[in-house]
Amino acid sequence: MAIRPDFDIHNEDPAAEDPVQCRLLIEVGPSALTYVLLNVRGMRPALIRSFQWNPQKAGPADEVVRVLIDQEPILSQFPSNEVFLIYNFPESNLVPEKYFSDDCARPVTSLVYGDLSTDLVLDEKIPWFEFHNVYRVPRQLHYLMQEKFPNARFWHFYSLQLKCYKMFTAKEEPFFLKIYFYPDQMQVMIFKRGQLQLVQHFVYQDSKDVLFNLLNCCHQLNINREEVIVELSGMIEKKSALYEALDQYFLHIRFDSMEDSILTTDEMLQFPNHFFSSLLKMAICV
Repeated sequence: MAIRPDFDIHNEDPAAEDPVQCRLLIEVGPSALTYVLLNVRGMRPALIRSFQWNPQKAGPADEVVRVLIDQEPILSQFPSNEVFLIYNFPESNLVPEKYFSDDCARPVTSLVYGDLSTDLVLDEKIPWFEFHNVYRVPRQLHYLMQEKFPNARFWHFYSLQLKCYKMFTAKEEPFFLKIYFYPDQMQVMIFKRGQLQLVQHFVYQDSKDVLFNLLNCCHQLNINREEVIVELSGMIEKKSALYEALDQYFLHIRFDSMEDSILTTDEMLQFPNHFFSSLLKMAICV
């Protein structure tokens, strides 16, 4: 059975794009897969497609992703020399470089997230930061992606977003809070004068959950909520109860935007710019 996309933004015939000029970036998590086909020469997205599913009903992520790859011509036929896979799974630890070694990756992960899982533990050095990101991904999903995209390069969402922060944030605010919203979860990054204080994943059901976690983060890190710059990205509308709740507690809210170097197509104008800004920035940063 085919899975229908939640978002399907494309030009007339994305399959007609010259693959030599294109880059395919795939973001995958426990219950969602989004991919963008970026024409690097023209710096324009030829295709943005997003899928979501209920993991309790749909089964393991690797089974769902296998179906999606088989049903999506771009995914199943694209040459693998310019494919980038972004794992967006919450089991991640940033280990200072001076304390990192290959031998510590699994013990650190087991200490924080438990040792019952047999999933794979991967790691990578984060560009421009003195950290290694040690993270865990489903074993069968990783094997599937290696099978389908043998030459793909892999990143964790946190690692690439930190790289994007260095590339696209023009100045280092005294207090900066970046939130990436998904339908039932959010990723939060907090900086003080350009120094990373926190990167964490939160699940939420309503705006009260969001506010509790954000205000608690600010309290624990001594962040003044009246001074902090809050930048919103992903699935949040300005005319929504969630945005109104944030607006009551934070004075400086702005939406993420795509850089001038990325061409906004007519098809993208149907949606708020910040819906896909983080995805497209990652497609540039890889």
